[in-house]
Amino acid sequence: MKNIQILSIILFLLASMDGRAEEVDIQTIHVIVSSQSELTTLNRKQVMGLFLGRARSFPNGINAKAFDHEVGSSIRARFFEGLTGKSISDIDAYWARLRYSGRASPPKVIETMAELLKEVSQNQHAIAYIQGQDPAKLMLQDIVVVHTVDAN
Repeated sequence: MKNIQILSIILFLLASMDGRAEEVDIQTIHVIVSSQSELTTLNRKQVMGLFLGRARSFPNGINAKAFDHEVGSSIRARFFEGLTGKSISDIDAYWARLRYSGRASPPKVIETMAELLKEVSQNQHAIAYIQGQDPAKLMLQDIVVVHTVDAN
């Protein structure tokens, strides 16, 4: 019990070293990968290629597997609109054309945040996007933020 109290105090002090606890912007959308992928950053064009099926591997040559949120979710709309500058209906039409032609399939949908984080932390090929997460806490789960999408 005493160890838990001491740990709690240490965590509180670390969080407030500059006099205030760091706030996490719940609207920020982060593109994440496993630390096993050995990536530290991706640019907008690289992220677009991976999530639009134009690229099948990371810049370091590791095969990539993109994961998505459910069709109709607000984070999905904000992510693709912020990333591409196109409406979500245009993105959905794009995927419908690719699927119909047999050229590509959209990223696999993962329904819960817990499943998404687990998949990314355990799979060096995974890439996904999330919102409202502290990048420092993600690092403790072996997840690295490689890009931030301006989706406001």
